[in-house]
Amino acid sequence: MNRKIAGLTRYKQAILDKVVELVAGEFSIYTEDLFRKSKANCYSTPRGVAVGLLRTKYGFGHQLLSDYFGYKSHTSTIYAAKKIDAQLKSDPELQSIVVNIINNISKEVTLENPKP
Repeated sequence: MNRKIAGLTRYKQAILDKVVELVAGEFSIYTEDLFRKSKANCYSTPRGVAVGLLRTKYGFGHQLLSDYFGYKSHTSTIYAAKKIDAQLKSDPELQSIVVNIINNISKEVTLENPKP
């Protein structure tokens, strides 16, 4: 499932798609599950990881992420990112999952024609 965001470069869209794909794979859920309205922990934690990675590692804006993941407000993405950040400090298993996702993203998403 690829959700397209108008105005994004192919590279940024590829990052969004790859993060969603890798997060869903790491948590053994379908990519569609990341976009559910459910507040169940089995969906909210992976969604929060995706939001946190896209926000902190790649600089996507809160409003864009809110629209992409179907949150009611951009403040929900702020809360999700803070919640995951706090969990990362105390949960080594979640830390290893996030590191694995980051490593896989850097391997799989590359600039198609980088400018010198």
